Amino acid sequence: MKETGEQIKEILEVELGGRGSEIFEEFLKEELDKREIEDIVFEKVKAEFGFERAEEVIDKIKKIRLSEELEELHKKSESKIQYRSRYEVLKELGNVCLNLNQLEEAKNYFDEMVKVSEEFGKKEMIIDSLKSEAELYLVLNELNRVEENAREIIELSRESDDRVMEGEGIKLAGIVAWRKDDHQEGINYLNDSLEIFKEEGLKEKTASVYRELGDLHVSLGDYEEGVRYYKKAAEDFGEAGMSYERVNMLLEIGIILSETEKEGAIECLDIVENEALENSFFDFAGWSSLNLGEIFLEKGRCEKAEKKSMKALELFEIVGDTHGEGGAKLTLGRSMACKGELLEARNILKSALKIFRKLGLSESEAETCYRLAEVQKEKGESDRAKANLEEALKIYDSLDMPEMKEKIEEELADSTK
Repeated sequence: MKETGEQIKEILEVELGGRGSEIFEEFLKEELDKREIEDIVFEKVKAEFGFERAEEVIDKIKKIRLSEELEELHKKSESKIQYRSRYEVLKELGNVCLNLNQLEEAKNYFDEMVKVSEEFGKKEMIIDSLKSEAELYLVLNELNRVEENAREIIELSRESDDRVMEGEGIKLAGIVAWRKDDHQEGINYLNDSLEIFKEEGLKEKTASVYRELGDLHVSLGDYEEGVRYYKKAAEDFGEAGMSYERVNMLLEIGIILSETEKEGAIECLDIVENEALENSFFDFAGWSSLNLGEIFLEKGRCEKAEKKSMKALELFEIVGDTHGEGGAKLTLGRSMACKGELLEARNILKSALKIFRKLGLSESEAETCYRLAEVQKEKGESDRAKANLEEALKIYDSLDMPEMKEKIEEELADSTK
């Protein structure tokens, strides 16, 4: 346990700094097994740093335990029990590596999982391992391999009269079809899989298909139909007790409604903010607060915009989302300028600009230069305002954004009159 303990301590310290060391010392005093340690660490990290950070930390710790279990299983003689245990550990290890974006390792584990299931000869294990492998190929965008696995899953499932896994294979075929731009075939496959999952009463799986249908329609620019499917997905995820997926869907809906200037964006984002905070989904809460701030700013409600963007900034700092921090500071700076607090606005916009430059987010950098120039112009700092407008113009030109380029050119021309 000592070696494992040292590895866990190192992960906690790297991920959480001094607080990680404190958490390690807290559970070290008690005699706990490895799974109990994972549960305790998850709850502590979730409460303080949010669900997303807790998931990442626990996946790294879980990988240590699972690797040790697999090593022990490799040493044991082969039996039906050992095959089943190896299969289950390989599946979990593959999923952990997939979550951590360690794709080559995930591939190795899933490949071994397929081999073990074939050696064991149990059809349900073979089908499940092909599905896990296909999900990795989707991430790698190896669509032909996904298609091969989907066909095999459908064929084997029909032989076994396994309607649920047949639905999974059809769903994978639908995803491949629409990613290959055969949108109608993709819709047909996805609707077929949806009907199977509905017949089986599987809310989690119907929700996942609704989400894919929503993604498909949004990718085609049909936002109204996309939102319709996202709402169905959010409802079914909620009924399946999958709060994270539900809140994620609601956030997507709120953002689309705000960007397309449709009714209901504020109400939807309010729900996201509340449910996200209840579940320690601090990142989702931050993005909902930020989007609410932007909506209120566009409506000229400067106080509300400032309050929401400050809340977003606080949440992004908790989870270490630097991109989110930059966005929150941009909206906060604009909110302060809206209230006439020009010095504070200038300082916070400069801070946002540093973040976007460091992250290489050119479009956000250009907008911040533009907003900073507005404040500097109002403060009478005409030379600095001109320099930032010229910088914004240069970036918008490189991004081939003619409307913004033309707008800034007009402002620069006016400033020389």
